[in-house]
Amino acid sequence: MTRFLFWFQIVMAYLFSIPLIINIYNGKVEGLTQAMFVIFLVFMTMGFSLALSSYRESRSEIRLQTLVIFCNWLILNAIIVSMGFYTISWSNADSVFTLLIALFSLVTIIKYKGIKNPMSRGWILIWCKALPQLWLTYTMIFVYHSASGLAFATVIAGHMTSLPRILQIFLSGKKEGWDGPTKSLLIGESANVTTWWIVTFAWCYLSLV
Repeated sequence: MTRFLFWFQIVMAYLFSIPLIINIYNGKVEGLTQAMFVIFLVFMTMGFSLALSSYRESRSEIRLQTLVIFCNWLILNAIIVSMGFYTISWSNADSVFTLLIALFSLVTIIKYKGIKNPMSRGWILIWCKALPQLWLTYTMIFVYHSASGLAFATVIAGHMTSLPRILQIFLSGKKEGWDGPTKSLLIGESANVTTWWIVTFAWCYLSLV
């Protein structure tokens, strides 16, 4: 089952990213925010570091698969961010929002006395994924009044990647033990899944009105 989840997530990651990259390349970016993708890159970096720590705790196949999944997302997000610099505008509101995320992250690092603490990185996962997706929802509804920059395939693939990923992390914890990095990954992914549903509801509303 875990091998199926692994390959399914790899395929869905490209299904999520390729339509988005095509839209960005063609200048179809209504509703998108560059700040979100930049912060997503931080999310994937933190996720990769936690997956690496989890793998070091128990060098199992399922944890290696999780590590590869985050590495794959890192590469795809880097491509999206690079292309977005030329087509997606960076507003003053994006700057304020990014500084807010940085402040939350700094407070978290101070509270947990460093970024090496798995819970520190777990909370940073929330700041760098859940909040940007809520910001995306706000941008689509109140700034652009449109979600055309977000392809239908991207919306669906977002669920098809996050739900199997959280299941894989859960199975990893259940099978290999709930160490700190695995718990933090589960916390971050839970926030990711919840807020992507909010993005989906906003996308459906804007597509129907």
